[in-house]
Amino acid sequence: MTTHTLKMAEVLPKLNPTCIISDDSTPTLRQLGKALQILRMKQLVQRTQLSRATLYVLMSTDQTFPRKIKLSARTVGYLESDVDAWIAARAESFLNVQ
Repeated sequence: MTTHTLKMAEVLPKLNPTCIISDDSTPTLRQLGKALQILRMKQLVQRTQLSRATLYVLMSTDQTFPRKIKLSARTVGYLESDVDAWIAARAESFLNVQ
């Protein structure tokens, strides 16, 4: 493996726990068992049960909030697996506090 591939192999699993790095020189990202899904804002509101305003505040203040993916000049989305992992992490931290 090249140095670049090793760095990608270390970083990608931390960003998305369901990704796989191929053994050849080209890292590949795919979700285990299903295709990658991108959530738009309306779906993000439904998934999190938070208002758009609250989501925008979290996007700017919460370092762990999933990164947006630019789909076009005026369109962004969020990886479903990243959103699910973020929700699970928040639930876990809440349960650990109690």
